Amino acid sequence: MVTALKALKRNQYGKDFISHTMQSIFNELQPDHYYIAYFNKSCTKATSLAYYIDGVITDNAISYLLEDVPCLKVLESGAIYLIEAHAYSDYPKDKLMVEHQFESYLGIPVISPHDDVIGIVVCLFLHPFVLSQEQIDWSEEMGHLLGSELQYLALLSEQKLLLGEMEASQRVAKLGNWQWDVLTNTYTWSKEACRIYELENCLHPDLKFVHSSIHPEDRERVITFMNNIITSEHTGYNIIYRLLLPSGKIKYVRKESVLIKDDNGKTTLIRGIIQDISEFYHISTELSKTSDKLHITYNAVAEGVWEYHFNTREKVTSPKVWDILKIEERVIHSLYELMRLIHKDERKVVLDAIRKLRNNDSQSLCFDFRLNPKYVTNISYIEHWFQCQGSVVAVNAFGDTEKVAGVLTDITDSVSTVQQLNLAKTVFDNTSECIVITDSNNHIVTVNQSFEAVTGYSSEEVIGKDPRILASGFHDKAFYEEMWDCVEHTGQWKGQLYNRRKNGNVYPEEMTINKVEDDNHEVVNYVGVFHDISVRQQTEKELLFYANNDALTTLMNRRCFTERVEQEINSVCEQVKKGGCNQEFSVLFIDLDDFKSINDLYGHDVGDKLLKHIADILLDFCSKETLVCRYGGDEFAILLKGKSSAFAKQYAQKLMCALSVPILIDALQFNVTISIGISTYPESGVTHQALLKNADYAMYEQKRNGRNGISIYDAQLQSEYIRKLLLKDRLIKAIAEKKIQVYYQPIVDIETGKICKFEALTRWFDEEEGYISPVIFIEMAETYGLIGQLGRVVFEQACRDLAYMHNQGYDDICMSINRSVREFALYDQKYIYDIIDEHSLAYNKIMIEITESAALDEGNNILELLSEFAQKGICVAIDDFGTGYSSMSAIIANKPNVIKIDRNFIVDIEQSVESQILVSLVMDMSRKLHLDVVAEGVETKAQLQLLSKMGCHYIQGFYFSPAVNIDAAMVLLKQSNVCAITPC
Repeated sequence: MVTALKALKRNQYGKDFISHTMQSIFNELQPDHYYIAYFNKSCTKATSLAYYIDGVITDNAISYLLEDVPCLKVLESGAIYLIEAHAYSDYPKDKLMVEHQFESYLGIPVISPHDDVIGIVVCLFLHPFVLSQEQIDWSEEMGHLLGSELQYLALLSEQKLLLGEMEASQRVAKLGNWQWDVLTNTYTWSKEACRIYELENCLHPDLKFVHSSIHPEDRERVITFMNNIITSEHTGYNIIYRLLLPSGKIKYVRKESVLIKDDNGKTTLIRGIIQDISEFYHISTELSKTSDKLHITYNAVAEGVWEYHFNTREKVTSPKVWDILKIEERVIHSLYELMRLIHKDERKVVLDAIRKLRNNDSQSLCFDFRLNPKYVTNISYIEHWFQCQGSVVAVNAFGDTEKVAGVLTDITDSVSTVQQLNLAKTVFDNTSECIVITDSNNHIVTVNQSFEAVTGYSSEEVIGKDPRILASGFHDKAFYEEMWDCVEHTGQWKGQLYNRRKNGNVYPEEMTINKVEDDNHEVVNYVGVFHDISVRQQTEKELLFYANNDALTTLMNRRCFTERVEQEINSVCEQVKKGGCNQEFSVLFIDLDDFKSINDLYGHDVGDKLLKHIADILLDFCSKETLVCRYGGDEFAILLKGKSSAFAKQYAQKLMCALSVPILIDALQFNVTISIGISTYPESGVTHQALLKNADYAMYEQKRNGRNGISIYDAQLQSEYIRKLLLKDRLIKAIAEKKIQVYYQPIVDIETGKICKFEALTRWFDEEEGYISPVIFIEMAETYGLIGQLGRVVFEQACRDLAYMHNQGYDDICMSINRSVREFALYDQKYIYDIIDEHSLAYNKIMIEITESAALDEGNNILELLSEFAQKGICVAIDDFGTGYSSMSAIIANKPNVIKIDRNFIVDIEQSVESQILVSLVMDMSRKLHLDVVAEGVETKAQLQLLSKMGCHYIQGFYFSPAVNIDAAMVLLKQSNVCAITPC
């Protein structure tokens, strides 16, 4: 069939080819109605060239706009478009389709040689129609073969139409065109030119006829004017005069022409137009009669009226012009001054419009403008937009414009409306919300860019369709019926629903549907606004997960676990209320032993991996009825529902075995041990706070007892623990309120029997428990980070009391003050110098005592600090000498001024030969190193005599005095000799 068409194309052209092609279409496709149409240049309209019904040409000729018709799809896509069924319902605005109830529609694009869609073949069927692949290929080939013929026939049709329109326009305008060949003296006139001269046939009159038709009163003037024009250098003219026709009728005409000259400047041809302007002159006469009335009334209209004479430069305006502009008329004297008032952005447009009028390039003007803000004196002036319209109302004998007139209007509201509409469109196109608008039949008329982005459908794909193309199938019929019932009765529906994207993915959205009605309460549109909440739902899901679960291990977190323990308590209580037997459950608190060292050695990344691995082991080990939680850090908790403490202990032992297997993390092997604390409801507590706290306490009790074990909560042990915690709180208060006291134990020079030094010792008398041993509260201060504050309080008091002794005349007394290793490690000791200076003490009257272990602690920069003390003149003493393992190292490293022999060697010095030998060696060593020695803990006269015999110069102990307060210390100083030592 395609071959036959090609052969036909070679032998026939124009309408014959079109006719045979239409017969081929009927033979091949058997349509009920079919036609060929061409598109206009702007592709907004289709006009038929041939229309057939059942294979027979008809007189039907159709022309239609390409809106709401399926032909628009063919034009836009350039491809065949087939609607197999229900075509008339899919396009309810297609009059031809609906009138004949066509089931199927086939549109075949006609392609020009330049591959443009220039027309269409439309086949309409009363029954469903399916197109085969062979028919598709045939149709495509036919569309290309028709291209060149359709383009030619469409051009002829357009030309014929244009000629008809031109003649009709000339008749309406009473304007005809003519041509005068000067060399042959022949005229050629259009039909309308003949009508103006009241000639029934289009004659070819000569110059004599033209001259005889001129009114006698105008004849000489017109003939002279035309003769002068022909011989002048002018290339055109415009003249108005009267005709006196054979019927006796007088007509006013305007003749405008263009002169064509040869190389010598001689006029050879004149072309022009002639227009019957009689009505205009009659109207002008009437206008002249009523001008006085208009002058009275034109001030009342909303527009300002104006006139301008180009020759005299005279302007005539109604007062309304200046009211609109809000400018005083007296300040404007010329067109130039008026131009200065116009905003610079619109000034060029205004000048161009006036220039065209002046040069006869245009007969009217229309422009919009604003005023120049520089020349607006009104402070409260708001920017206004104005529109100026005008037309030529008078010309001279040569057709040049002499006068223009028009109106001035304030169009601010219109401009504002347009701006608001543009703004609304911008918001519509750019809002993040998806918007779909349908007509009253719920067919989509427009969508915004967000709709396209979310659904994946372009606007072209959905316009004209029902929104159900987005339906996911997730909701049943009842859901949609209820939704639309709500829209119809309340005007709005809000809710969540699931729709399907173009790619098939189903997504959740929040939708609002509003019904839009006109003044008669008839539905005009439905507006749907929705947004994709899939990301929000996923975020909410993740937030819910992380609200209840630990981010690292995914185990239940502390907050959720606490709630579940509380729920379990409530559940047990409810069962008891209902008459059930008492039930119990247990909580295990698990802590990894020495986990901090793993983080310190291998880094937190390895530590995190180890925690995740242990969490996986706990999950595998625990049953579904068992709740596992990461309580925080390296702590885990387990809830055993309905289990006793005995069962919990067995369970914990098995758990320890499960975790005892070496764990490999990044090729590193870890042997993990855990400490487990157990509390059981109700014996260990009846609230979730008590159960968790007591399990935690039991776990820490196990750590204090050696780690890697299991501890069941014991109330008695906890009571002691709580007592210490309360004592700690009171210690904090005592330090803050400076209720810590400083006592002084004298250090005596054996040779003189006089006190040479005091050792400052801390004493605390608690309000509730009375005297608290320094061994207890100093250890407590070190444990809970209070040692720095405590040390400063003691140092300040000791220096204050030493200054008091010096002021009382005992200025040779020194003060020995102890420092804890924790103070050196955690706190800046530079305040020591400030306190000494504050009390005007000599640095060599202060002696700092440190333990032997502190002296060897290189990690805390103690050696640097002690060296700084020595440079200042502060003495350094090593306390408890001999109890460590590197006493000689301490002496060599620190070079102290004094060593103090620990009381453990003094207690049994009378009976123990070893103690005597050690003390004797210390004495010999100190003499050789030029060090002073103080023997601590001297309690008997025998010990005193023995130490004196060994050469010990300084003694401290109960034999002389215990530590006493400052008042008692002053009493001791006033004695001439604390003791008298009789040499052995």
